[in-house]
Parts: sequence; structure tokens; C-alpha cells
Amino acid sequence: MLLLALPAGGGTSALSSEETGRFVFAWRGVPVGTVTLSLAPEVRRFTYTSRHLHTRGGHRGERVREVSLELGPEGTVAGRPSVPQALWLWRGPPTLGCVMGREELSGREGPHCVTARRGDVVEGTLLGHPFTARYDGRGRMVALEVGEARFTEVALGVRLRPPPELFTEGLRVEGTSGPLAFSPPWPLAVRPSWLTAWRAGEARALAKAVHAAFPDKGPGDADFREGGEGEAGGCLAHALRFAARAAARGQRVALVQGLLVVDGGPARPHAWVRVGLAGEDTLDLDPTSLDPVTPETHLPIALVEPGGASVEAGERWLALLRGEHRVVRRFSRRE
Repeated sequence: MLLLALPAGGGTSALSSEETGRFVFAWRGVPVGTVTLSLAPEVRRFTYTSRHLHTRGGHRGERVREVSLELGPEGTVAGRPSVPQALWLWRGPPTLGCVMGREELSGREGPHCVTARRGDVVEGTLLGHPFTARYDGRGRMVALEVGEARFTEVALGVRLRPPPELFTEGLRVEGTSGPLAFSPPWPLAVRPSWLTAWRAGEARALAKAVHAAFPDKGPGDADFREGGEGEAGGCLAHALRFAARAAARGQRVALVQGLLVVDGGPARPHAWVRVGLAGEDTLDLDPTSLDPVTPETHLPIALVEPGGASVEAGERWLALLRGEHRVVRRFSRRE
């Protein structure tokens, strides 16, 4: 997570009370982990803990990383002129200008700058990467966007289904037969305005080519890259590569974020693509498995324009994590 720190000379009043904050980390709208920030002023210690399913390294499955930093009298890292990134953003909003910040997990240090502030929104750069952060009335960060990453605060007392558990254990599906649905239902545009008309045969051929291009089908670096570049990648990498290759042919498709149910099991997060056809028809394709996309196996949550904002997708995933919607079969007697 790319976050910032308290400016040198900022005083110690901001470090006067013990506090914990928790954020859901979403990549391209898909929740892939949580980040917890803890401040213990009595021992002058700040702790950053991340739980991720997808990672940028060779790790697969859940990965927990934690770093604790001793703080100096002005909120800087003890013995260093830098300040912890997350602490600076979390207990803001920070003031205009630059400070020397330190990434908690990597230990990298460099300039962290606030370039604009409008009400409860702050904009700037973190080691050269643009960011936008939003704050509540207490001056605590509630949302952060850095590139395709978004961090959303989990309010105190809210119980979440941890994202790694969502991926590994999935969501319970109520009912035994019929198409999948959410209860209560979510409206979803069938054909977004940006879809172009394409021939079904050409789209299916591209899905087969993308499927064949990934010899290793598991979460990896390609899931974090714009066009799904890489030889190993999960469903998001397949969808991204399909969208990139379609764009190279002058076609615009939709990334579908949703749930997949296989052989009567639980519903797990999955990504595929939706293609526009002649007239108002559409075609959903799953380049990861090449299995047919049917209402009995695939349940869309949100349609995302490649390269566009994925705020709605993130909000819906967060609602699922809070347990506000159930996954059901439409022929279930309870519905």
C-alpha cells in the first residue's frame, strides 16, 4: 500500500492517542486484501499490517506482512528524517508541500508531496505516483486512490468477510437449482454504451488465443498490469489481455467482475469479458477456462470499462464483504 507520513516539525499532538484503522484494498475494483494501521503513542510505535491474496511477487495465496516502526519525538522514524507513509495520510489531511516519506513494507524513502487541497480532498504524489485522498470530519482518511489501487476505510464495529477468505472459501449459495442472483438484487446495465459491435466468431477466436497464451493460470504479476502482460496470470490477467488485444483491433469490450460457481460449490470472485454484437446483443466469454458463461455458473457484479474508473465495482464488493447481499438460486424456495 502506498501511503505517507507526518511532516517533520509537525509536533507531537497528533500522536497523543492510541488508534487503529482498517482499510479494504481493491485492485481495479476487486478486493484483494486488507490493511490495518495501529498507533501506540505510549511506546511511540506505529504498526502497518497487510493481508493480501494477490501479490506482485512470486507468492500465491494469502500473504501477511507486518512492519512496526519506532517513532521519534516529532513523528519521524526513530533515527531517520523520514516519516511513515501511512501515518501521514491516515491522520491528516496533510498540508501543502513535500516531506521525506518512508514506505513501510519496502523501506524506500523519497519525496511525498501534497499539491492541492479542496475541502476534504487532498491530491499529491507518493514517490512520483499521483494520489487522491479523502477525509472525514475528524481529519481521518476514509479513502485513497493510487493508480488502479483503492483503499476504503472500514468503519468501527463493521464486521467484514476477509477478502482472502472470500477467495479461498467463497460465498455460500442458497438454493439448489436455477440461475444465480443476488438478494436483494443489484441493477446492472446489460450493454454499456462503450461496447462496439463485433463478430462472435472473431471474439471467440481471440478468447482461445488469450487462453493459450497463459501456460500458468494462477494469480501473479500479470494481474496487476494494464494489458495483462506476463506468462502467468489469473482470471483478471486473462480479461485484461483480451481487452488490450481487442482494443488493438479497434474493439471496446467490458471487463466483468463477478462470482463463479463450479460443480455446486461456493461462489468465488472471478473476472471475464463482455463483447458487443450486432444490434443490442452481447456475448460473455471466459478466456481463463473457455467454459461457457451461463447464468447458472457466472454471476456479474459490475461491468468495468478497461482503463476506466471502477468505483461502483469496489463499492459492490465491499457491500458483499459486509454481508448486505446473499447469493441465491432463483428457484430457491426461500426467494
